[in-house]
Amino acid sequence: MRRVIGLWMVFCSMATAAGAAAPAKPAASPVKAVLELNKEFYYVGDPMNIRVTLTNPGAAEVSNPVKSPLIGSFSVADTAGKIQPTGKSDAQEPSRRSKLAPKEFYGVAVELSHVYPELSKKGRYTIGWSADGVSADSIVVTVIPKFDPGKNYSAKVDTEAGSFTIDLMKSTAPIATKAFVDMANAGFYDGLLIHEIRSDQAVGGGDPTGTGGGQGPMRFPAELSAIPVVAGTVVLKPAGLAPPANSSQFIISLRPEPKWTGQFTVLGQVTDGLDIVRKISNLPSTDRPNFRPMTDIHTLHVTVIEK
Repeated sequence: MRRVIGLWMVFCSMATAAGAAAPAKPAASPVKAVLELNKEFYYVGDPMNIRVTLTNPGAAEVSNPVKSPLIGSFSVADTAGKIQPTGKSDAQEPSRRSKLAPKEFYGVAVELSHVYPELSKKGRYTIGWSADGVSADSIVVTVIPKFDPGKNYSAKVDTEAGSFTIDLMKSTAPIATKAFVDMANAGFYDGLLIHEIRSDQAVGGGDPTGTGGGQGPMRFPAELSAIPVVAGTVVLKPAGLAPPANSSQFIISLRPEPKWTGQFTVLGQVTDGLDIVRKISNLPSTDRPNFRPMTDIHTLHVTVIEK
């Protein structure tokens, strides 16, 4: 009797497990959606134009599953959560076919700040698009304050070893100052490795690859000057020699470098926390040619200060 009951319980358990099996997921649509923005970041008040494109990347004709309006299928969220649309777009819905030939595509460009006025304010936003089982990879976009050429700027750089402050030399390097301020406000420098240290000589950072060979999102002309390079002087590492150009990498000198004068764009001068920079330079590092810190140290955050 016990054997019969035991077999019955096993049978019931198997039947329950089979009945509880999750239903098979529907096959993913072969139609793909892509979001595209026309800028790396936006200034407060700028129009934000975004395009959604739907395409059939395959080699055979497929049914187009998207019946919903393309314009109404965007979503926007900030750090506090989802944002509700309070405006209206003046864009027109594109024509579409029920079937898409191989490589066929269609889409629409939308000034999304008309639909979501919140996008005209300072902040970081995640933009998505999804309709009828087709979704695009979301895009994170940053809206930053407009650079004011009538103001002077400094930058506080926070690292694991402490903080230091750079006074930016807008009068002799206006292009470099604006680029640095914009990149800092957009959060570009946050979390980047300080990739090179030379004891009591120099500290290098600002490379998105962490190798010393990378460049940031901006490339701009060099602004050479006769400003002497002394302890605490911040220069930009050239990103190109013909013509001379700069990007995001910087070098902080910890001693006078007469041979550097006139050879680099002087971005600024460390006015507070030079002892922190010197401490970073004296951390254990690898030997030539990279002089990389043995323990990772980062520019955690760069705060732009208007003066």
